[in-house]
Formats: sequence, structure tokens, C-alpha cells
Amino acid sequence: MRVLCLLLTLVLRVDAQDATWQSKNYIKKAFFEIAYKNEYRKGTSKLRRWNKGIRYQINYFKFPPPFKMAENMIDDHFKDLSDISALPITQSDKNPNFKIILTKREFYAEAIKKYTNTKIKNIATESNCLLSIKHRMYELVQATVIIPVDHAMKYGLLPACIVEELTQAMGLPNDSDWVNPSVANDKSILDLLTGLDYLMLKILYDKRLTIGLSLEKSIPIIDEILLDFEQKNLIKNAVFKARKLRLSQRLEF
Repeated sequence: MRVLCLLLTLVLRVDAQDATWQSKNYIKKAFFEIAYKNEYRKGTSKLRRWNKGIRYQINYFKFPPPFKMAENMIDDHFKDLSDISALPITQSDKNPNFKIILTKREFYAEAIKKYTNTKIKNIATESNCLLSIKHRMYELVQATVIIPVDHAMKYGLLPACIVEELTQAMGLPNDSDWVNPSVANDKSILDLLTGLDYLMLKILYDKRLTIGLSLEKSIPIIDEILLDFEQKNLIKNAVFKARKLRLSQRLEF
């Protein structure tokens, strides 16, 4: 538990010490990198996000339920994502469109094969957790997250897996070593949403942007959104907003 507290402290220090990410140009560049690209595909896509809401279900694959620590983190983070995006997100066993599979490392590859159609080579041995998303004309309609819980717990990765995969599933699918501070940066040790992550989610679900919008057409709209954010002090207060999220509060003790 001390590790989680230390990681939270590091998140806050990174946010506070390096304010270069709070420039509008940096936020815009970071958003383009994370929202319009994909770590497994070259080139740029179009804007992807959910439209009709998320109905999520937590399942167990050859792993004895319940694992309340993970379930509580998942519930809290989904509530945070819903508050940030204004997207309805509810837990539901009736026709879920977002499944979180909790399993063991020894069954990870089997779970990937069972619950996804991924063709990525060596994904089971080269990943700590996995996200698979599907879209229809760039509207996200289905997602699956698979977490080998014993592996994640052994290496202190459970919060990181939950936060990163669920956040990416909102429509921020890329990873980048230069976008910082962010859970989308695999080179960092950040487990919790940062001020920059908070702002990128707010941009993604701003109603002035539309699903399927090209990067080029989104530029003037995002400039307008960021100007509004600046005038409302949302950029200035983004770190504070991120610190007040449920999962940050849960792990801050």
C-alpha cells in the first residue's frame, strides 16, 4: 500500500513541477498524438469516441471471484470518466458493451484468444494487460479489457492497468513517450490520471467535436475549446481536478 501512496505523490509532483504541458499548443499536440493515432497502427485515424454510453460488466476467467479491490477501482474510475466526459457509464449485466475480464497470468493468452480477435503477435507475452476496442464509422461500440490480476498485483501494476486501459478505451488509444505527464506514457511510472489526461478527456467529449472528424478539421475547433478552457481557468486548475477524482482520493491516504 505504501507503493501506491508513493506513486500518487510522484504524480502530483510531476504535475506541479513541470508546467510546460499547460500551454495550449502542448495540450493540442498531445491530444492529436493520443486521440488520432494508435500504438499498433501507422498513420492517423479520425476522431473516435462513445456516443450512446457504456454498459460495463466485470467477468472472471479461471480466476475465483470476487476480487473487490479490482472491482472497486474499476467502479471508481468509470465514475470519474463519466463525470469528466458526461458520458453515461453504468454497470450492467444486460447487453454489456464493455467487458473487463479478470484472470491469471497462466490463462492470459487463453483469455485473449477467447474474448478478442486480436492478431498482434506475442501480445500475451509482451503486455501486462490488454484493451480491444471496436468502432462503427468511428463511433466506439464495444470494448474488452483483460487483466492478469496475479501478474498485475505482483508488479504493482493493478491501478496502472485499470486506469490506462479504461481511459484509452474512451477514445484515446495511443501511447507516446513524449506526452507527459500522462498515463499514456509507458515510460513513466504514473498510475493515476494527470491534469493533462483530464484535459484530453474533456476535449475528446466536447460537443463541438464530432465523431469521425479529421485531424485537420478539428484544429480550429480545438483551438476554440482550449481558449474556453483557459478563460475558465480549467487548464490552470486541471491538476486540482485530477487530484479530486475518486480513484486518486481512494489511493491517497
